[in-house]
Amino acid sequence: MVTSQRHEAARQSSWLDSDGPYDGAMSKAVGFVPGFLRNAVAEAGGMAEMLIRVLWSAIRHPRGYWSDVVAEMHFTIRRSWISITAALCGFLLALSVPSSQFLQLAGAGELYGPMLLVQSTRTFTVWVAALLVAGVIGAAATAELGSRKVREELDAMKVMGIDPVRALAVPRIVSITIVTTLLAVPAEIITVLTSQLAGSYIGGLNAAEFYSFEWTNLSPVELVAMVINTLLAGLLIGAVCCYKGMTAAGGAIGLGRAVNQAVVISFVALFVMQLGYNAIVLGFFPGLGAFK
Repeated sequence: MVTSQRHEAARQSSWLDSDGPYDGAMSKAVGFVPGFLRNAVAEAGGMAEMLIRVLWSAIRHPRGYWSDVVAEMHFTIRRSWISITAALCGFLLALSVPSSQFLQLAGAGELYGPMLLVQSTRTFTVWVAALLVAGVIGAAATAELGSRKVREELDAMKVMGIDPVRALAVPRIVSITIVTTLLAVPAEIITVLTSQLAGSYIGGLNAAEFYSFEWTNLSPVELVAMVINTLLAGLLIGAVCCYKGMTAAGGAIGLGRAVNQAVVISFVALFVMQLGYNAIVLGFFPGLGAFK
């Protein structure tokens, strides 16, 4: 009896002298990881977990949130379509003019149409459209959810038995995804028009020749890949912005920091996703990179 008590006291003493209940080899190894890297991995895991919960809830119970989705889409499109259109035209025109001049100087002006359109469809158009969605719509969603979190409305919803993810995150992520995907069509039209204007008025390229080169080199696979690309970008933006909004803390200052972090993280995550996605698409369809 006395021996067992001594063993128990020794065990408790060794536990108290250790780093805590998570004092295994793996947990101690995590302690040597720099704090910024550990926090980044934890946040990435939280965003992935939220996205999985949203997809599971939206697919398992696909009713009850579509009215909120339509309201969110109407509100965001009405508020941001002018700024998104103007930014797309400005960015793509700024890309088209120097590209046309460079190819004319290099003696390869006929490659301007297919080269610029294919590359813009694959990367730049999706990149600009997704950045605008993250900066306008995603920031607004983060600010709204963050203000609810700071005012402790999310905690009150949990007390009343309402799931905040189902009630707030699902409609916003679905609406952001649909808006980003639908934006691919006008973004591609703006890309074609701005490229043609730059080629005609700057490079002296005939419009018929320009469109002939473009439609010869632009395949349906490119268009389908662009739509899937924008869909994935919308899911990514929605998950990042909703997570940062629902985990905001620290009052008004913390809310502003959460909005800023949501936009920056979305930009970086979109860049990384674009690299991986385009590498996979070109791996499955290597002929997309060749000019006809």
